[in-house]
Amino acid sequence: MKRTRPAFERLGPLFARYDERRTYRFSRPSVRPGPAALRAMREVLQSGWVSNGEWVRRLEAHFTERFGVTHAIATANGTQGLVIAIRAAGLAGARIALPAFTWPSTLYALLLNHCTPVFADIDPESWHLDLRSVRARYDAVLAVDTFGSEARVKTKAPVIYDAADGYGLPHLGRRGRVEVVSLSFTKQPTAGEGGMLLTNDAAVAREAVELRRLSARMPEFNAILAARSIADYATNHLKRLQVIERYRKLLRVPRTEQAVPRATNHSVFAVTFESPAMRTRAERALAEHGFETKTYYNPLVRGLPVTDAVYARILALPVYPEMLGKVRQISTIVNRAALL
Repeated sequence: MKRTRPAFERLGPLFARYDERRTYRFSRPSVRPGPAALRAMREVLQSGWVSNGEWVRRLEAHFTERFGVTHAIATANGTQGLVIAIRAAGLAGARIALPAFTWPSTLYALLLNHCTPVFADIDPESWHLDLRSVRARYDAVLAVDTFGSEARVKTKAPVIYDAADGYGLPHLGRRGRVEVVSLSFTKQPTAGEGGMLLTNDAAVAREAVELRRLSARMPEFNAILAARSIADYATNHLKRLQVIERYRKLLRVPRTEQAVPRATNHSVFAVTFESPAMRTRAERALAEHGFETKTYYNPLVRGLPVTDAVYARILALPVYPEMLGKVRQISTIVNRAALL
């Protein structure tokens, strides 16, 4: 009788062919758990207490100590942290100004709080929210640390900072009413998935802790991963800088980079080309060679001139440490394709 191979075995050749394509992802978590972290995870499983435990408290303590903030509240993910921050700050139902040039989760957090979004254009050099472009009334502002560049908003209205890419910024935790950091798998450092709400307002913190208890508890496993990732953050950050500096040296195509008015952690390396056609040629050529790139950010609304112009010409390149040996190849592909 002929033996039939299990389905997963029959899929083997398919996966082998896929691997031969050598697709290089845009982002890759730089975290190696190691024996100590794996042992800690096993102990968590054996304890029967798998969320908001000792490891989460250690992670929160790290943020309060490193960034000089009074309250740090770990959440299941950054988006839910932002949802909680808006409600805890008493801004549910408010009219809130935000940049149209940002990740959709920023808008999603507002909509879950029944807020009315008031879209703002961005500064042409820093790509930060530009309140001067807003003509409609707003009750508060949701600013964004675009690509890890520290934002600072001057207004009398309450401000919340979407610091998803903000870990390591010098004033993190000391701006506005509340800030939220992402610890997702694309971030440095990473918890695999998670977020951290930062505030110096005791009333906001009390409300946020209760909302977190009801809807966004961080698993202990994620906090353990975050601790390991934080321990390696400085080393990985230097490696990312090496990747970026090599891009700057080898890219010959005319381009501009994001201006940094205060500080940046180089979370993303993005350039804008002289024309949309040059960007498109570079993006397609890299994809054909197996390199994933990103055209951050598809505008939340169209019709804002600077936002539309930046989006039409921007391309973000992979910068995680393992890409150091690929920068010359990527740069050559970009130079040839964009300058056709």
